[in-house]
Amino acid sequence: MFLTIAYCNEYLRETTPEKLESRGIDNDTRSKVTVYREEARMLRAMNYYFLMDLFGNVPLILEEDGVGAYLPEQKTRQELFTWLETELRSIEGNLPAISMTNYGRVNDAVCWMVLAKLYINAEVYTGSARYTDCITYLKKIIGDGYHKLEPEYKYLFGADNHLCEELIYSIVYDGRYATNWGGTTFLMGLQFMDDMASYENFGITQAWSGGRAPENFSSLFDEDDKRALFWTEDRPQEITDLYVAKQGYSVIKYTNKDRNGNNGSDNQFADTDFPMYRLADVYLMLAEAVERGGTGSSKEEALTYINLLQARAGLDPIGTSQLTLDFLLEERARELYWEGHRRTDLIRFDCLTANYNWPWKGGVQTGIRNLDDKYKLYPIPSSELSVNTNLEQNDGY
Repeated sequence: MFLTIAYCNEYLRETTPEKLESRGIDNDTRSKVTVYREEARMLRAMNYYFLMDLFGNVPLILEEDGVGAYLPEQKTRQELFTWLETELRSIEGNLPAISMTNYGRVNDAVCWMVLAKLYINAEVYTGSARYTDCITYLKKIIGDGYHKLEPEYKYLFGADNHLCEELIYSIVYDGRYATNWGGTTFLMGLQFMDDMASYENFGITQAWSGGRAPENFSSLFDEDDKRALFWTEDRPQEITDLYVAKQGYSVIKYTNKDRNGNNGSDNQFADTDFPMYRLADVYLMLAEAVERGGTGSSKEEALTYINLLQARAGLDPIGTSQLTLDFLLEERARELYWEGHRRTDLIRFDCLTANYNWPWKGGVQTGIRNLDDKYKLYPIPSSELSVNTNLEQNDGY
């Protein structure tokens, strides 16, 4: 994350109007660079959001700080929150247009989404609730005129998912031109095993096993829920031994097949983009923010959006009395699993270290219901502490 920030800072240092002028850059290129600079700021802010969420107190290094041998000062979560809010609001309105032409680039909807994430978690980050502000930015995404639900849930996770207008921001992969051993290729290799005929069924030859769904998660789905994308053949649902790979259902959410059943462009590396932010999450966040007391929307409006997700999943609509925070925590699991949101969700619902259990939590099969609250933050790596003596380790580590 800090490497990405360093790249963004260097780009901003090297593309000032003065440097472009001194290098004889033409006016057409300069106008493009003006937008690119805003994209660099947006990517930098997004990575600072991730750092603040994961580690809490981290240094804030900007382009004016330059490069060289100095020790950046550690900032508090509150200071980072304030900087992020100001920075994102100043970027809004200066990014590329929201369109398929700009797919994979950051735009205003991405900016609004990060602001909404900042606000829905504000009580965790700062101690003060900001649910009304969250609703404000979610409504901007809903009203942007572009994003709409993908009718088929599974198409969001296939080789041609770039066609889905539900996706707000994706990390782009291509089996020939944008490859690595991480990303969606990793997710597929992690879930596929040698008995699943992965290439025929899922369009990729990687199958190194290991990733499985604990039984409390795979049990969350009704029988008719189209989002329950699990391989259940020759698998017990319960995991009694972590070292037996064929215990617990395999998650087959991501595939290297397109919507017509064709394989991706390569059988080793996936064409499937990683859906970091999408409209379904917007609907779920809106309902949660309303339930938590935010204004600017209503329970009736939130219920309408939630029932769109229910309908896509092949389920009956829910009623007003069923729209509760407990329902939303489970619904976020069903809708957004393996998309990187669960840890932050459990912390916001005060269910990560206490009040909630799952198999193998804390390394024990039955789970350890209550763990030390220190686990709400990751430890700052010792390699960072040894280099920068201005850093203080998070409490408890």
